[in-house]
Amino acid sequence: MSSAPRGIARFDSAAAMVGALGACLHGKPFSSPSGSPLLDRSMPLINLLPRFAREWAYSIGGATEAIGERAARRLDIETIATWLADRYPRRQYPAAFVGSSNGALVHLAAAMGVPWLPQTFLCPVRAPGSDPDDAAAGLRDGRHAREALLAADGRIAVHHMHDPNQDRLMLRTMSYYRIKQRALALGFREFLLRSLPAGATLYVDICTLQWPVTRIGERAFFQFGAAGGATREEYFSGGPRVREYLARYGSARTRWDPPSPDALAPEAEWGFDMSLLDSLRALAQQADWRLVEFRFEEPESLSFFAFDTLREWYCDEGIEPWHLVVDSFVLLDPYTTMHLGALPFWLVFCTEPSARNLTRLLQREGRFEHIDLMLFSHGTEGVGVVPAREWQTIIASSSPDARLCGVDAKRFPRDFATFVRFDEALARRGSERPRMPSPAPLTVQAFDAALLRHGSRYGVAATLPRAEQVS
Repeated sequence: MSSAPRGIARFDSAAAMVGALGACLHGKPFSSPSGSPLLDRSMPLINLLPRFAREWAYSIGGATEAIGERAARRLDIETIATWLADRYPRRQYPAAFVGSSNGALVHLAAAMGVPWLPQTFLCPVRAPGSDPDDAAAGLRDGRHAREALLAADGRIAVHHMHDPNQDRLMLRTMSYYRIKQRALALGFREFLLRSLPAGATLYVDICTLQWPVTRIGERAFFQFGAAGGATREEYFSGGPRVREYLARYGSARTRWDPPSPDALAPEAEWGFDMSLLDSLRALAQQADWRLVEFRFEEPESLSFFAFDTLREWYCDEGIEPWHLVVDSFVLLDPYTTMHLGALPFWLVFCTEPSARNLTRLLQREGRFEHIDLMLFSHGTEGVGVVPAREWQTIIASSSPDARLCGVDAKRFPRDFATFVRFDEALARRGSERPRMPSPAPLTVQAFDAALLRHGSRYGVAATLPRAEQVS
């Protein structure tokens, strides 16, 4: 992978998921979410450090991708968009996806052999010595960076996200700014025009999840907390779990005291800013593409839909899928998963809501011959994080061969070497069993039919072109 331009974090969902899908379309596994051979080689060594040193190594490693406030004013959306689009092979495609980041969508696009372009990416800005638990200071101290990012491009919205529960280690050294395109970047536009012939389908995946925010301006929002283990009530009102969490990390606080929210906005990482739809609709009309929009509120709703859709695809191709691969945030490899003949089930994080959804799937489906479960380590025992031993218990009841994939259970959630081990462990599965034949790509027609057949069951609502609705 070529070096990323300054201003986009490779460790985040958008860049990592584009990397995974791009590798698959090039016929390769996705073995490095970091994209840095040097960092990958250091991960096993970092894992040997004591807990405190491991945490600081993780924080400092992430900070190497952050930019300064002066550089924020020069943020180049076009260079970033072009770099993302260049992850994909230059060829014609029958379809493309644009929209919300989602790991289940990556598997669907991989099955179809088509690209996906994210609306949102993370721009980290250096903020050394910050207190993750002081949200008011985060809002105040982030003013110059927010103003710089807004001035860099009038087509973007800036969502300043401050989550001391899930991003605690990173917030020591940086601030998180999620950048959402409100109009399509020229780099994306040119890629689509070059890659989609007339009559192709442009899918827009729209996660409607919203979050309480403090509105700072027409294009700027401050979001305290995020979708994950802690509830919104715990973020804004505290509770026993928050009090215990803060005490565990030596804080004198008993709860957080964030700025009072005064609006709802698209959730910073997963939510879709509807402003982008105008430019997508206009481009589709200009290029004579079918435009299909589909909406869902919870990111993991698409995981259930993808599971059912890909199972039907496998069965139509004469493949019996008895292997389940459970992804975790950016730990996913659609290429290897497909060549194992395995069904994917993507989880947002290693938290209680994700554990409940996995349990729901396993109870519905019964038993699998093999289950591989990845666990993303973000460095803290945050509110709602499920311990590795509980994850092992969840999958053990549904398979005689259920494994944590590339996970050091004793070091989780500080098992940072999992970022380089997960794909090696998944690939070893391929050496234990015959390689599956490559199935024919999932067609646009089959995907549309799946949207209509399975979507409503999981809250995935599709809008087909008017002519097709009438027919």
